[in-house]
Amino acid sequence: MDEFKLSFINHFDKLDKDACVLLAINALKNNEITIPELYEDVLRPALYYIDTSMGMEDSIWIEHVKTSIIRTVIESAYPFVIELKKHVKPLGMKVVLACPEREYHEVGLRMIADFFSLNGYEAIFVGTNTPREQVYYAIASNSPKYAAISVTDYYLLFEAQRMINRIKEMTGGKVTVLVGGNAFRSNLVSVEKIGGDIYLESYQDIVSLRAGEEK
Repeated sequence: MDEFKLSFINHFDKLDKDACVLLAINALKNNEITIPELYEDVLRPALYYIDTSMGMEDSIWIEHVKTSIIRTVIESAYPFVIELKKHVKPLGMKVVLACPEREYHEVGLRMIADFFSLNGYEAIFVGTNTPREQVYYAIASNSPKYAAISVTDYYLLFEAQRMINRIKEMTGGKVTVLVGGNAFRSNLVSVEKIGGDIYLESYQDIVSLRAGEEK
């Protein structure tokens, strides 16, 4: 695992998408790493890793390229998610996953969508910067048990609060709102403040959520 991670970061820092994808796929094929380990121990840290030697003028475009690499790795890993889902008992519960309007960071939420799938939920990934009315339509059309809202930028917490209030109003409180993302990580008081019901950060959090469903 450590050798794989070091090799991945080395290619990642060189912005070598091909090498990163091949490394990840081969590691999954050879059972050297699991999907949760790949996402949480390699991709997530890599996504937020920025060389301290870079100046501010350099960092934004590099961050965008790195985000693209991570997204490609996740999409390339999806066939493994499909295969693993065959061995998981479906819960018959849906989760709609979305971001507030003007939130452009969705890679973390994309990982969480796969984590839900691996635990027997039907994940409906709406994604980033979707007009709030479209998120409401997605919820109304699918009647999910959960709505998962991801917020990275702190200034979008108010927009997330508006979204959550509307979700609870339109569903009569029948949809449980899950929240996650960097905007909450060091500011957990915001979860309750904006109307979130449960804060989720990790694969294990979703495993525990499923365990609660089966009691």
